[in-house]
Amino acid sequence: MSLLKRLSLIVAVIAAASTAAASTAVRAQDFPSGQMRLIVPFAAGGAADIIGRAIAEKLGALYGRTIIVENMPGAGSNIGITAAVRAQPDGHTLVLASVAVAANVALFKSLPFDPLKDLAPLTLALETPNVVIVPAISDVKTIPDLLAHVKKGSSSYASAGIGSSLHLAAELFKQQAGVDITHVPYRGSSPALTDLITGRIDVMFDNASTALPQVQGGKVRAIAVTTKDRIAQLPDVPTVAESGLPGYEMSNWWAVYVTAKTPPAVVAKLSADLRKALADPDLAKRFDDVSGRIVASSAEELAAHTAREVKKWERVVETAGIRASQ
Repeated sequence: MSLLKRLSLIVAVIAAASTAAASTAVRAQDFPSGQMRLIVPFAAGGAADIIGRAIAEKLGALYGRTIIVENMPGAGSNIGITAAVRAQPDGHTLVLASVAVAANVALFKSLPFDPLKDLAPLTLALETPNVVIVPAISDVKTIPDLLAHVKKGSSSYASAGIGSSLHLAAELFKQQAGVDITHVPYRGSSPALTDLITGRIDVMFDNASTALPQVQGGKVRAIAVTTKDRIAQLPDVPTVAESGLPGYEMSNWWAVYVTAKTPPAVVAKLSADLRKALADPDLAKRFDDVSGRIVASSAEELAAHTAREVKKWERVVETAGIRASQ
Protein backbone atom coordinates (compact mmCIF):
# COMPACT_ATOMS: atom_id res chain seq x y z
CA MET A 1 0.00 0.00 0.00
CA SER A 2 1.37 3.41 -0.98
CA LEU A 3 2.09 6.11 1.57
CA LEU A 4 -0.71 8.25 0.10
CA LYS A 5 -3.24 5.42 0.47
CA ARG A 6 -2.08 4.79 4.02
CA LEU A 7 -2.51 8.46 4.90
CA SER A 8 -5.94 8.49 3.28
CA LEU A 9 -6.95 5.44 5.30
CA ILE A 10 -5.70 7.00 8.54
CA VAL A 11 -7.61 10.21 7.80
CA ALA A 12 -10.76 8.21 7.06
CA VAL A 13 -10.44 6.27 10.33
CA ILE A 14 -9.89 9.48 12.32
CA ALA A 15 -12.85 11.13 10.60
CA ALA A 16 -15.07 8.13 11.35
CA ALA A 17 -13.98 8.13 14.99
CA SER A 18 -14.60 11.87 15.27
CA THR A 19 -18.04 11.47 13.72
CA ALA A 20 -18.87 8.65 16.14
CA ALA A 21 -17.63 10.67 19.11
CA ALA A 22 -19.61 13.69 17.96
CA SER A 23 -22.70 11.53 17.49
CA THR A 24 -22.29 10.10 21.00
CA ALA A 25 -21.82 13.59 22.41
CA VAL A 26 -24.98 14.78 20.71
CA ARG A 27 -26.92 11.80 22.03
CA ALA A 28 -25.69 12.51 25.55
CA GLN A 29 -26.42 16.21 25.25
CA ASP A 30 -29.95 15.59 23.98
CA PHE A 31 -30.62 12.67 26.32
CA PRO A 32 -33.29 11.65 27.08
CA SER A 33 -35.05 11.90 23.74
CA GLY A 34 -37.67 9.16 24.08
CA GLN A 35 -39.78 7.22 26.53
CA MET A 36 -37.74 5.93 29.46
CA ARG A 37 -38.49 2.83 31.52
CA LEU A 38 -37.05 1.24 34.62
CA ILE A 39 -37.30 -2.53 34.74
CA VAL A 40 -37.83 -3.92 38.23
CA PRO A 41 -37.14 -7.67 37.97
CA PHE A 42 -39.38 -8.48 40.95
CA ALA A 43 -43.12 -8.55 41.61
CA ALA A 44 -45.08 -5.38 42.30
CA GLY A 45 -45.64 -4.37 45.92
CA GLY A 46 -42.37 -5.57 47.44
CA ALA A 47 -39.29 -3.67 48.58
CA ALA A 48 -37.76 -3.65 45.08
CA ASP A 49 -40.94 -2.17 43.63
CA ILE A 50 -41.10 0.54 46.31
CA ILE A 51 -37.45 1.45 45.74
CA GLY A 52 -37.70 1.37 41.96
CA ARG A 53 -40.79 3.57 41.80
CA ALA A 54 -39.24 6.13 44.14
CA ILE A 55 -36.06 6.33 42.04
CA ALA A 56 -38.03 6.52 38.78
CA GLU A 57 -40.16 9.35 40.16
CA LYS A 58 -37.16 11.46 41.24
CA LEU A 59 -35.13 10.82 38.07
CA GLY A 60 -38.23 11.55 35.97
CA ALA A 61 -38.73 14.84 37.79
CA LEU A 62 -35.14 15.76 36.96
CA TYR A 63 -35.82 15.08 33.27
CA GLY A 64 -39.30 16.58 33.26
CA ARG A 65 -40.91 13.33 32.09
CA THR A 66 -42.52 10.17 33.41
CA ILE A 67 -40.33 7.08 33.64
CA ILE A 68 -42.41 3.92 33.31
CA VAL A 69 -41.73 1.23 35.92
CA GLU A 70 -42.09 -2.23 34.41
CA ASN A 71 -42.21 -5.25 36.76
CA MET A 72 -40.64 -8.35 35.21
CA PRO A 73 -40.39 -10.99 37.97
CA GLY A 74 -39.08 -14.50 37.52
CA ALA A 75 -36.00 -16.74 37.61
CA GLY A 76 -34.45 -14.91 40.55
CA SER A 77 -34.54 -11.57 38.66
CA ASN A 78 -32.85 -13.02 35.56
CA ILE A 79 -35.84 -12.41 33.26
CA GLY A 80 -35.92 -8.68 33.88
CA ILE A 81 -32.14 -8.28 33.74
CA THR A 82 -31.96 -10.21 30.47
CA ALA A 83 -34.57 -7.85 28.99
CA ALA A 84 -32.47 -4.87 30.03
CA VAL A 85 -29.29 -6.38 28.57
CA ARG A 86 -31.07 -6.92 25.23
CA ALA A 87 -32.75 -3.51 25.16
CA GLN A 88 -31.87 -0.79 22.67
CA PRO A 89 -28.48 0.60 23.79
CA ASP A 90 -29.68 4.18 23.96
CA GLY A 91 -29.92 4.59 27.75
CA HIS A 92 -33.71 4.72 27.80
CA THR A 93 -34.09 1.30 29.48
CA LEU A 94 -32.65 1.01 33.00
CA VAL A 95 -32.83 -1.94 35.37
CA LEU A 96 -32.87 -2.00 39.17
CA ALA A 97 -30.87 -5.06 40.21
CA SER A 98 -30.27 -6.49 43.67
CA VAL A 99 -27.61 -8.66 45.29
CA ALA A 100 -29.17 -11.46 43.21
CA VAL A 101 -27.42 -10.18 40.09
CA ALA A 102 -24.10 -11.14 41.72
CA ALA A 103 -25.20 -14.32 43.49
CA ASN A 104 -26.95 -15.75 40.43
CA VAL A 105 -23.63 -16.18 38.65
CA ALA A 106 -22.96 -19.13 40.96
CA LEU A 107 -26.56 -20.11 41.71
CA PHE A 108 -27.51 -20.85 38.10
CA LYS A 109 -25.66 -23.32 35.88
CA SER A 110 -25.92 -20.91 32.97
CA LEU A 111 -27.07 -17.34 32.56
CA PRO A 112 -28.03 -15.54 29.33
CA PHE A 113 -25.79 -12.66 30.39
CA ASP A 114 -22.59 -11.88 32.30
CA PRO A 115 -23.26 -9.08 34.81
CA LEU A 116 -19.64 -7.95 34.69
CA LYS A 117 -19.56 -7.72 30.89
CA ASP A 118 -23.12 -7.16 29.69
CA LEU A 119 -24.25 -4.49 32.16
CA ALA A 120 -22.94 -0.94 32.45
CA PRO A 121 -23.08 0.14 36.13
CA LEU A 122 -24.67 3.49 36.93
CA THR A 123 -25.00 3.76 40.72
CA LEU A 124 -25.27 1.66 43.84
CA ALA A 125 -28.44 3.31 45.08
CA LEU A 126 -29.40 1.74 48.38
CA GLU A 127 -28.47 -0.83 51.00
CA THR A 128 -30.98 -2.56 53.30
CA PRO A 129 -30.30 -4.96 56.19
CA ASN A 130 -31.59 -8.37 57.12
CA VAL A 131 -32.60 -8.92 60.73
CA VAL A 132 -31.85 -12.12 62.65
CA ILE A 133 -35.13 -13.00 64.34
CA VAL A 134 -36.31 -15.81 66.60
CA PRO A 135 -39.76 -16.64 68.01
CA ALA A 136 -40.83 -14.42 70.90
CA ILE A 137 -41.31 -17.61 72.92
CA SER A 138 -37.68 -18.66 72.35
CA ASP A 139 -35.06 -18.51 75.10
CA VAL A 140 -32.54 -17.23 72.53
CA LYS A 141 -31.79 -13.54 73.09
CA THR A 142 -28.35 -13.09 71.50
CA ILE A 143 -26.13 -14.54 68.79
CA PRO A 144 -24.07 -16.45 71.43
CA ASP A 145 -27.37 -17.89 72.71
CA LEU A 146 -28.24 -18.96 69.18
CA LEU A 147 -24.87 -20.64 68.66
CA ALA A 148 -25.20 -22.46 71.97
CA HIS A 149 -28.72 -23.58 71.03
CA VAL A 150 -27.57 -24.82 67.63
CA LYS A 151 -24.70 -26.80 69.13
CA LYS A 152 -27.09 -28.65 71.45
CA GLY A 153 -28.81 -30.43 68.58
CA SER A 154 -30.97 -30.12 65.49
CA SER A 155 -31.97 -26.56 64.58
CA SER A 156 -33.63 -25.02 61.55
CA TYR A 157 -33.77 -21.71 59.74
CA ALA A 158 -36.41 -20.48 57.31
CA SER A 159 -35.90 -18.61 54.06
CA ALA A 160 -38.08 -17.14 51.33
CA GLY A 161 -36.68 -19.68 48.89
CA ILE A 162 -33.46 -21.13 47.55
CA GLY A 163 -31.04 -18.39 46.58
CA SER A 164 -33.02 -15.62 48.29
CA SER A 165 -31.19 -13.00 50.35
CA LEU A 166 -32.55 -14.74 53.47
CA HIS A 167 -30.93 -18.00 52.36
CA LEU A 168 -27.62 -16.36 51.47
CA ALA A 169 -27.42 -14.44 54.77
CA ALA A 170 -27.97 -17.62 56.78
CA GLU A 171 -25.48 -19.68 54.76
CA LEU A 172 -22.82 -17.00 55.20
CA PHE A 173 -23.52 -17.10 58.95
CA LYS A 174 -23.28 -20.91 59.07
CA GLN A 175 -19.97 -20.93 57.24
CA GLN A 176 -18.36 -18.18 59.30
CA ALA A 177 -19.65 -19.59 62.60
CA GLY A 178 -18.82 -23.20 61.68
CA VAL A 179 -22.26 -24.51 62.65
CA ASP A 180 -24.91 -26.61 60.96
CA ILE A 181 -28.52 -25.39 60.76
CA THR A 182 -31.08 -27.12 58.56
CA HIS A 183 -32.46 -24.95 55.79
CA VAL A 184 -36.25 -24.95 55.34
CA PRO A 185 -37.15 -22.98 52.18
CA TYR A 186 -40.62 -21.48 51.80
CA ARG A 187 -42.41 -19.83 48.91
CA GLY A 188 -41.97 -16.32 50.21
CA SER A 189 -41.30 -14.61 53.50
CA SER A 190 -44.88 -14.58 54.85
CA PRO A 191 -45.38 -18.36 55.26
CA ALA A 192 -41.85 -18.64 56.68
CA LEU A 193 -42.66 -15.97 59.27
CA THR A 194 -45.85 -17.79 60.22
CA ASP A 195 -43.92 -20.94 61.12
CA LEU A 196 -41.21 -18.94 62.90
CA ILE A 197 -43.78 -17.15 65.08
CA THR A 198 -45.32 -20.46 66.17
CA GLY A 199 -41.91 -21.92 67.02
CA ARG A 200 -41.81 -24.54 64.26
CA ILE A 201 -38.63 -22.83 63.00
CA ASP A 202 -35.75 -21.68 65.22
CA VAL A 203 -34.38 -18.64 63.39
CA MET A 204 -34.73 -16.50 60.29
CA PHE A 205 -32.54 -13.90 58.60
CA ASP A 206 -35.45 -11.85 57.32
CA ASN A 207 -35.57 -8.61 55.32
CA ALA A 208 -35.97 -5.64 57.64
CA SER A 209 -39.08 -4.43 55.78
CA THR A 210 -41.02 -7.59 56.70
CA ALA A 211 -39.29 -8.35 60.02
CA LEU A 212 -39.76 -4.96 61.70
CA PRO A 213 -43.58 -5.03 61.97
CA GLN A 214 -43.35 -8.48 63.60
CA VAL A 215 -40.64 -7.28 65.99
CA GLN A 216 -42.61 -4.17 66.89
CA GLY A 217 -45.73 -6.28 67.36
CA GLY A 218 -43.92 -8.54 69.83
CA LYS A 219 -44.39 -11.68 67.73
CA VAL A 220 -40.66 -12.24 67.13
CA ARG A 221 -37.45 -11.10 68.80
CA ALA A 222 -34.65 -9.36 66.91
CA ILE A 223 -31.24 -10.51 68.11
CA ALA A 224 -28.95 -8.97 65.48
CA VAL A 225 -28.77 -7.14 62.16
CA THR A 226 -26.63 -8.36 59.28
CA THR A 227 -25.17 -5.06 58.11
CA LYS A 228 -21.89 -3.47 59.15
CA ASP A 229 -23.67 -0.86 61.26
CA ARG A 230 -26.74 -0.89 63.48
CA ILE A 231 -29.97 0.51 62.08
CA ALA A 232 -31.98 3.46 63.38
CA GLN A 233 -35.16 1.40 63.65
CA LEU A 234 -33.49 -1.04 66.09
CA PRO A 235 -30.79 1.03 67.81
CA ASP A 236 -30.37 -1.41 70.71
CA VAL A 237 -29.98 -4.47 68.50
CA PRO A 238 -26.30 -5.22 67.76
CA THR A 239 -24.82 -6.33 64.47
CA VAL A 240 -23.82 -9.95 63.94
CA ALA A 241 -20.19 -8.83 63.86
CA GLU A 242 -20.56 -7.07 67.22
CA SER A 243 -22.15 -10.20 68.65
CA GLY A 244 -19.10 -12.41 68.34
CA LEU A 245 -18.72 -13.07 64.62
CA PRO A 246 -16.18 -10.46 63.44
CA GLY A 247 -16.17 -9.85 59.70
CA TYR A 248 -19.72 -10.98 59.12
CA GLU A 249 -21.56 -8.55 56.87
CA MET A 250 -24.47 -9.00 54.53
CA SER A 251 -26.69 -6.36 53.03
CA ASN A 252 -29.37 -6.38 50.40
CA TRP A 253 -28.29 -3.82 47.88
CA TRP A 254 -30.07 -2.17 45.00
CA ALA A 255 -28.22 -0.78 42.02
CA VAL A 256 -29.11 0.67 38.62
CA TYR A 257 -27.58 -0.57 35.37
CA VAL A 258 -28.07 -0.27 31.61
CA THR A 259 -26.96 -2.55 28.81
CA ALA A 260 -23.19 -2.42 28.34
CA LYS A 261 -23.59 -1.34 24.70
CA THR A 262 -24.88 2.07 25.81
CA PRO A 263 -22.58 4.95 24.67
CA PRO A 264 -20.15 5.91 27.46
CA ALA A 265 -21.25 9.54 27.41
CA VAL A 266 -24.86 8.52 28.02
CA VAL A 267 -23.76 6.18 30.81
CA ALA A 268 -21.83 9.01 32.45
CA LYS A 269 -24.82 11.36 32.23
CA LEU A 270 -27.22 8.78 33.65
CA SER A 271 -24.86 7.99 36.52
CA ALA A 272 -24.47 11.66 37.44
CA ASP A 273 -28.20 12.34 37.13
CA LEU A 274 -29.14 9.34 39.26
CA ARG A 275 -26.84 10.58 42.01
CA LYS A 276 -28.57 13.97 41.83
CA ALA A 277 -31.97 12.27 42.08
CA LEU A 278 -30.87 10.19 45.05
CA ALA A 279 -29.75 13.34 46.86
CA ASP A 280 -33.39 14.44 47.21
CA PRO A 281 -34.00 14.51 51.00
CA ASP A 282 -37.52 13.15 50.47
CA LEU A 283 -36.05 9.79 49.39
CA ALA A 284 -34.28 9.21 52.70
CA LYS A 285 -37.61 9.52 54.50
CA ARG A 286 -39.38 7.24 52.05
CA PHE A 287 -36.70 4.58 52.26
CA ASP A 288 -37.11 4.43 56.03
CA ASP A 289 -39.98 2.03 55.31
CA VAL A 290 -37.46 -0.55 54.08
CA SER A 291 -34.69 0.52 56.51
CA GLY A 292 -32.71 1.70 53.52
CA ARG A 293 -29.45 3.64 53.53
CA ILE A 294 -28.85 5.70 50.40
CA VAL A 295 -25.39 5.14 48.92
CA ALA A 296 -25.47 6.97 45.54
CA SER A 297 -22.10 5.63 44.39
CA SER A 298 -20.23 6.43 41.21
CA ALA A 299 -20.35 4.04 38.26
CA GLU A 300 -16.77 3.00 38.97
CA GLU A 301 -17.56 2.24 42.61
CA LEU A 302 -20.54 0.12 41.58
CA ALA A 303 -18.40 -1.80 39.08
CA ALA A 304 -15.91 -2.68 41.84
CA HIS A 305 -18.72 -3.52 44.26
CA THR A 306 -20.41 -5.86 41.77
CA ALA A 307 -17.14 -7.70 41.12
CA ARG A 308 -16.51 -8.15 44.85
CA GLU A 309 -20.03 -9.42 45.43
CA VAL A 310 -19.76 -11.95 42.58
CA LYS A 311 -16.64 -13.42 44.22
CA LYS A 312 -18.11 -13.35 47.72
CA TRP A 313 -21.31 -15.19 46.88
CA GLU A 314 -19.53 -17.57 44.56
CA ARG A 315 -17.55 -18.81 47.56
CA VAL A 316 -20.65 -19.11 49.75
CA VAL A 317 -22.78 -20.82 47.10
CA GLU A 318 -20.09 -23.29 46.06
CA THR A 319 -19.23 -24.19 49.66
CA ALA A 320 -22.91 -24.77 50.47
CA GLY A 321 -23.57 -26.60 47.22
CA ILE A 322 -26.61 -24.45 46.41
CA ARG A 323 -28.27 -24.60 43.02
CA ALA A 324 -31.31 -22.59 42.02
CA SER A 325 -34.05 -24.25 39.97
CA GLN A 326 -33.61 -23.28 36.33
